[in-house]
Amino acid sequence: MNKFISIGEYIGTIEEFIPKKGTYAEDGKIYASNIGELILDHEKRTARVDGKMPVELEVGQTVFGDVLSIRKNNVVVIIRKIQGSDNEVDIKSAIYVSNIANGYVEKPEDCFGIGDIIKAKVIKIERGMIDLSTKDNFGAVNAFCKRCRNPLVKSDKYKDKLKCLNCGHLEDRKIADDYGGVRNL
Repeated sequence: MNKFISIGEYIGTIEEFIPKKGTYAEDGKIYASNIGELILDHEKRTARVDGKMPVELEVGQTVFGDVLSIRKNNVVVIIRKIQGSDNEVDIKSAIYVSNIANGYVEKPEDCFGIGDIIKAKVIKIERGMIDLSTKDNFGAVNAFCKRCRNPLVKSDKYKDKLKCLNCGHLEDRKIADDYGGVRNL
């Protein structure tokens, strides 16, 4: 029986199946690299996904997304919109620490907060994985206070600092040139 499967969904192991079109293997496990119908051929011992990427995402495009989690070496982002497109998307991606800013970044949590809305550039699409960059004029376009979750505004006194008008807390962020000006995502 065939079933519908999404990007990144676990299919099986390389001991069970040979990964074919629409799949990729990582650490001995097979995952879907696109959306579509999962075809498991038990006779030939192959796994493939017949379908396509949900959107025409390309390297170089500007995207907007929500920060889902922050790890030691990357920031996980759910891409919600591609600039210039009316289609809404829901694609998991990552910004590695080396792609956050032009200079050295020690801790990604100093540049972003969970729930922040970011503007980024797609720099790599490979094996179902999407890498983003917020170097140059990219970064957070809307951010929220880590203490009280109210919206943050640009600080008048400090560059790259945001201020909570509710509790007065100052926070560091990697902010986009158009911070606060992006609406209707």
